[in-house]
Amino acid sequence: MLTLLNRKRLYDKLRGGLFLSSMMGTANGAFCAQRGKGCVMVQLGSYLAEPPAYGMREWVLPSKREDCIQFFAQECAEVRRHIDAFVCFNIATPKLEWGIEAAECFSEAEGDLFELNIHGGYKPYLIQGKVRAMVLPENRRELFRWLEAFSKLDTPVIVKFREGVIGDYTPILDRIVNSNFFGVHFNVRDEETKKPDYGFVRSFKEVYDIFLLASGYVRSSEDARKLFQAGADMVGIAEPVLQNPKFIQKIAAGLK
Repeated sequence: MLTLLNRKRLYDKLRGGLFLSSMMGTANGAFCAQRGKGCVMVQLGSYLAEPPAYGMREWVLPSKREDCIQFFAQECAEVRRHIDAFVCFNIATPKLEWGIEAAECFSEAEGDLFELNIHGGYKPYLIQGKVRAMVLPENRRELFRWLEAFSKLDTPVIVKFREGVIGDYTPILDRIVNSNFFGVHFNVRDEETKKPDYGFVRSFKEVYDIFLLASGYVRSSEDARKLFQAGADMVGIAEPVLQNPKFIQKIAAGLK
């Protein structure tokens, strides 16, 4: 279990930093190593924890525990070989036990942080009431059961959500704040303005004293600066690095 002292040290190292946000189908270790320069953290995945689908679908984690640990160790080593950044692993899963086992494997592989994806739009999981559908009232009882289980892990756990799926996240955030989670990650992209929703971040931090990662439509150093000023503890960038491998370096330089 992460001690209070070590947790504070980790917060201090991450706070105010940029991170490469997860992108399913793209963000493996080599990709993160190449495009994560300027980051204090990179996120592998999203990967899928669904052992029966291994070998049948892309981005599904190895089904055997020892193979999964080895896979994570190789991915982390690839990142650390090239950049000095913490490595976070993002997963989506249709079953709690598969997600817990994946997190344990990542911890054994000496990964740094784990992110549970309650954000994504992966259709096979959505129709089961998983990923971002878990925040809906009819699925929330199961979400709370999952949150309780993941909060007991030794690895620092972040929970990722998408702003706007529901109008009020208060019942869910109240559960998280009163649990042992490391932080919350919100995708705050505003589809109308094509900018981050700074107001959402500001209103969040006015109520909740929890480590907040914010991502979505960060296209300039000014966007990142405004998110930090609104209260975000970390700012994430994803899609722009697909076209420009040095995009985050550019943003980081503009913040100095």
